Amino acid sequence: MSSGNDQMELREYLSKCIRAEVVAAAGVPILLLTCMDSRYPQMILDTMDSLGLRGKYDQLILAGASLGVVHKREWQQTFLDQLGFAIEHHHVSKVFILDHRDCGAYKYFLGVTPDNPAKERQAHLDVAQAAVQVIVDKFPQLKGDVRCSLLPIETIDELIAG
Repeated sequence: MSSGNDQMELREYLSKCIRAEVVAAAGVPILLLTCMDSRYPQMILDTMDSLGLRGKYDQLILAGASLGVVHKREWQQTFLDQLGFAIEHHHVSKVFILDHRDCGAYKYFLGVTPDNPAKERQAHLDVAQAAVQVIVDKFPQLKGDVRCSLLPIETIDELIAG
């Protein structure tokens, strides 16, 4: 696993991470996990469409995105069941998790707020690492193909790729 500190626009980030063969692949090679926050869905949809990815990804939504994978056993099981279905029936081979700053789930469940950006980023990094581990433990074929990123208001800060 590696972590990076490069900040970039969502379109630039996804262009860098999604290779041309994904766009040309048969089936639905990507599972996109996002938070339920109402500020982000349209931007994400527009970006995915602009990259030619309409119909090339499944999208799941859990409060806190990566936090939803590890916070509650029931949420984790639901996520893993859905991911397993997507792997089996849609041939998903990559997972992108898009966390975001100023997340209500992180505030509610972990007490993390954006007034301390370093602490907030570290909380997202810690949870992202745990989420990636849960995913790779259950689906080892995804090792190296799970990414979790943090959406600030205007740029992407990659947390972990594993």
